[in-house]
Amino acid sequence: MHEFIEVKFISEIKGKGAFAKKDIKKKTRIDVANVVLIPNKDYRKIKKTQLYNYCYIWEDPKLKPAFKNAITLSVSQFINHSYAPNLQYLYDYKNKAIEYKAIQDIKKGDELTVNYNGLVDDTSKLWFKVHD
Repeated sequence: MHEFIEVKFISEIKGKGAFAKKDIKKKTRIDVANVVLIPNKDYRKIKKTQLYNYCYIWEDPKLKPAFKNAITLSVSQFINHSYAPNLQYLYDYKNKAIEYKAIQDIKKGDELTVNYNGLVDDTSKLWFKVHD
């Protein structure tokens, strides 16, 4: 069981999402998700599967060009996108992990979201239609 995150089905369009199990204060670390690096040759195969939807761009300069993508092994995998997120994520290249922190106070039951573009206020288009 996770201290902060509960996964629930939202809808056929959005699928599952991550929700706050309790009130969360701003700046609280919600999760540290360890990643598995995906060699580029294997990523081409994954692009044809459901796993593609769960991949992250991994831009560790020490590992380029052999590894440009990763997948997390964490419940945070179910944190959906929003252009008005309540979490941010930061890459920890040294430990091969992604850290998620609250950027505002979050109430129990609220959906936990990040901006998939990487920056909280980046409103660039994504590779899918956003359903807020």
